[in-house]
Amino acid sequence: MATDHQPDPPVKSTYSQGHSAEVVASHSARTVSNSAAFLLPHLRPHFSLLDIGCGPGTITSGFCAYVPRGKVTGVDLGDSIIEQATSSHPAAQYPNLKFEAADILQGLKYSDDSFDVVYFHQTVLHLPDPVRAIREARRVLKPGGMLAMRETDSLSWYPELPGLKKYNERMDDMLRSNGAPGLYRARGLHAWASEAGFEREKMMVGAGTTVHSSPEERMWWGTVHINRLKGESVGGKMKSSGSVTAEGVEEMVRDFEKWIEHPDGWYAALQCEVIATK
Repeated sequence: MATDHQPDPPVKSTYSQGHSAEVVASHSARTVSNSAAFLLPHLRPHFSLLDIGCGPGTITSGFCAYVPRGKVTGVDLGDSIIEQATSSHPAAQYPNLKFEAADILQGLKYSDDSFDVVYFHQTVLHLPDPVRAIREARRVLKPGGMLAMRETDSLSWYPELPGLKKYNERMDDMLRSNGAPGLYRARGLHAWASEAGFEREKMMVGAGTTVHSSPEERMWWGTVHINRLKGESVGGKMKSSGSVTAEGVEEMVRDFEKWIEHPDGWYAALQCEVIATK
């Protein structure tokens, strides 16, 4: 006898890097200009927007100027990062902005058809069930609303130092250890959106890049990763998982230092971008 399919029980969202100071330091450099430019031309002053995985809120708050008669809501997993985002963006300066703790894989508290835009940035690749997350985002979108996603697919370095290759491999291992897709999977964002119920004919599928090549950019970006490797958020987790030894972490740090100093040092990340209309 056939039985009705029972949905899989919800899993909890994960963020393998956590929200330590060395991680949030780089997240705070993200803005609507460098992280959501593909979406900005489609925003309207009255729109309501939900930013899932908002972190310290620097992108989230940037949306406020584009929807001055609307509202912007940022959600993230931890109370501490939400408190930081809220304290950094006072209501007097951002009257149409609020931050709340939420886990999209556990289900959002918002009613169906609540938002004109739902935005993911560097969030889906950390989630153990991307399709469930996208399906929940679709639920809270209004008919005609837009889901916008921008996720890193791959990281490229020049010169191709062995410690930097190892860093890419171990970062991918760390992401996948929590059941998340990891690197090299964002190229399928549009396929996940289709599986979650969006129609392919109503999607804009593209890509962008993040590039760091000037001496100032290399100093900043290389130091970001060195600090992560020396801290518990990345290096500590890699060592405790057994994916790399202390000597392996030291090799990565040394090659980041070499990359910073190399006159032709270059970094690029492929950013897959999708706007899907409900």
